[in-house]
Amino acid sequence: MKKRMWLFLMVIVLAFIDVICIDHLHAFMAMTSEDSKNNTSGEKDPCGQEKTDTSYTSGGVPPEEIASVIREELVLFPIPESGLHTDYRAVFEDSWMSERTFGGARGHEGTDIMLDPDKRGLFPVLSMTDGTVEKMGWLPQGGYRLGIRSPGGIYYYYAHLNDYAQDLETGCIVVAGQLLGFAGDSGYSNIEGTVGNFPVHLHVGIYYHDDQGEETAINPYPFLRLLKKVSIPF
Repeated sequence: MKKRMWLFLMVIVLAFIDVICIDHLHAFMAMTSEDSKNNTSGEKDPCGQEKTDTSYTSGGVPPEEIASVIREELVLFPIPESGLHTDYRAVFEDSWMSERTFGGARGHEGTDIMLDPDKRGLFPVLSMTDGTVEKMGWLPQGGYRLGIRSPGGIYYYYAHLNDYAQDLETGCIVVAGQLLGFAGDSGYSNIEGTVGNFPVHLHVGIYYHDDQGEETAINPYPFLRLLKKVSIPF
């Protein structure tokens, strides 16, 4: 008899706990749903992804704050390691403001990630951050390039691509690690599609708006050194 009474009481207690847990779960789901509504516009980007509110203040931020934003939003190295070929290499050095001559004498505003084998279209290029595709297409210096504006307002520039990922277009929302295209040797020509003027590599640029609202380049090299590489079978 005592055993049955004990079991009966346990059932009541468990039922009471279950009701409380369900109520809390419903409340949590309601809060999550409301947060989701507040962070989305209800519109779709050209790639079918729901747009989120990525408004930001782009001007008047000192460089150290900008550096902190970049460190926080960078997730991974743009060139993955090959999961199939251990001899594939991606190397880079600090070439900031080294001399460039195409289009006139100028300083190098970025970091070149040199690739071995020197074969266009072989190495995937991954997005280092979340963001929105702001610019893509041909530039005489950068060849086929891609520019992604992050939620923090930083502009990440990928140049000399061989081709773009399928269905990628201006306005698409991308996430860190998403395929953007493949590294190549396009550029250094006013004729779209020109290749072969230099070895295959990925040029990475990072830009922010200064106090006057001008797009200002910073050296990507220190940030690239901090990023980890992911492994992909290619």
